Amino acid sequence: MKAVRRSEPVSPPSDAPPHLVGALTAARTETARAYLALARHYRDHSLAVAFPLALEALEAALSAEAPDMTVEVLAGLSFIEVAQGRQEQAFEHLALALDLAHEHGLRHLESQVRNSRAFARLTAGDAVGARRDLLDARTLALAAGDRVDVAHTYVNLAYLENVTGQYEEALHQLNLLEEQLPSLPEDEQPSMRLYLLENRAHIHLNLARQARERGRPEAEAEARARAHAALEAIRGELREHPAGLIALLTETHAARLALLEGNLDRAQRHAEAALEHHARLGQQAYLDAHLAMAEVSVARGELSRAHEHYRAALDSALGQSRHRETQEVLQAIARLHEQQGNLPAALETYRDALERAQHALARLAHIEQRHEDLIRELRQARAEATGWQDSVRRAEAQARQDPLTGLLNRRGLQDGLAGLEDTPGPLLLALFDIDDFKSVNDSHSHLTGDAALQAVAARLRALSPAGSLLARYGGEEFVLALPLKDPAEAPPLVEALRKGIETHDWTGLLPGMALTVSAGYTVTGGRDEEALRAAFEQADDHLYRAKRAGRNRIYPPVQVPG
Repeated sequence: MKAVRRSEPVSPPSDAPPHLVGALTAARTETARAYLALARHYRDHSLAVAFPLALEALEAALSAEAPDMTVEVLAGLSFIEVAQGRQEQAFEHLALALDLAHEHGLRHLESQVRNSRAFARLTAGDAVGARRDLLDARTLALAAGDRVDVAHTYVNLAYLENVTGQYEEALHQLNLLEEQLPSLPEDEQPSMRLYLLENRAHIHLNLARQARERGRPEAEAEARARAHAALEAIRGELREHPAGLIALLTETHAARLALLEGNLDRAQRHAEAALEHHARLGQQAYLDAHLAMAEVSVARGELSRAHEHYRAALDSALGQSRHRETQEVLQAIARLHEQQGNLPAALETYRDALERAQHALARLAHIEQRHEDLIRELRQARAEATGWQDSVRRAEAQARQDPLTGLLNRRGLQDGLAGLEDTPGPLLLALFDIDDFKSVNDSHSHLTGDAALQAVAARLRALSPAGSLLARYGGEEFVLALPLKDPAEAPPLVEALRKGIETHDWTGLLPGMALTVSAGYTVTGGRDEEALRAAFEQADDHLYRAKRAGRNRIYPPVQVPG
């Protein structure tokens, strides 16, 4: 669509009555707000309709000389541009929005802009940058006391942690949201409750799949039961507050849950219902209906139909430059080719996935560079004062550090382990998990739970020997990696850490409660990726055994002489 150059709006005469000038400005602002509301309504239905509406909203906001409204419109416009695959334009508009917010002191709007930029980053494949933006957005929203923006960051962080496999952390963000719900404006509560329940159902579905893969039937059964409960709660909410997209996602989760339980007929019915919602909405942002039907078709042996739905999902992902979803669909297609015995086609699909990943990384680097260039152009004086180096250092540090505890995160641990590649001797890998951590959140609050996580992290750090790599691995789980001289050092060391948590005085933080941890560990002689993966799997299995044996213990246990 070619933009039409507009004439400048007619300004009122200098001697115009102030109340009439105010009325004109208010009218233009309301016009911008109305167009933005329309654009948001249509963005999940028809991007072709939503985009010109957003441009009209921007024109009205500029005419009204309303910087706050302009920031909101730019953030909304960027969301549509990301869905259109126009990432560069989206990042430019987000840079403009942030600059306006800084220039006019609109701190309360920065959270919205960073939420939008997180979506843009995640779509482009930059999960680290997306997490950084969301954490910044949460900090800004909390500082501004904007409960609605805080709630949005909890939802978005939960979604991000879920799609990156950090399921316990995703549930934690939803628990924080649930605590916030009663304090939200009444008109915001229904939609937030639906977001909460839909994300919770999705996470428990993923946990059930993970438990199936790990051969843990009890954990799988519990996760499936929780997923069913969340889905039933969603259906109850939808009867009171219909929402097409939530209904679509509910049907896809139900279809995949039925597949997990081996009920192909029920899975088929839910997948068909999801496709009906998809067609009725005319939306392009969610691929789930096609993916669910493809998975059902594979399970029923209808491989041609599966290819058809995978292709539809792939075309949509490619059309919107959605790197993460493109990779997921290509990998599913490759597995389907393998299942059919068509290894050349599978290999070609994997090559396509690799090439697209490399292209996406190059494009992301270009977008990031352009984004930084634009910020420097817009805020040159400020950029010279702080320097791009400071921004890079901060990004690098945050990319490797868990923001809650200050320990390493998964990426930081991986980098640290890579640095141990040339160290000789055995390597200890130990996983620690806080026992019955849910009771802390239930008895106190999730904010107290965060404080408990920080305290456990500090205690483990204080007790760990020099040279240890200590990371928060997700939720209430921690990892210790340490080169040893002798494998026999491992059991007493892990036991000492367990005992250090058990004997710590927790009454100041948790009156009437005490914290304990269970631990599973292993010692490996290898440092390569395959050896480390096997070691982590064994340590995880040993942690599971420690939990099953009664908690507050380690596995393998310390051997008592005699």
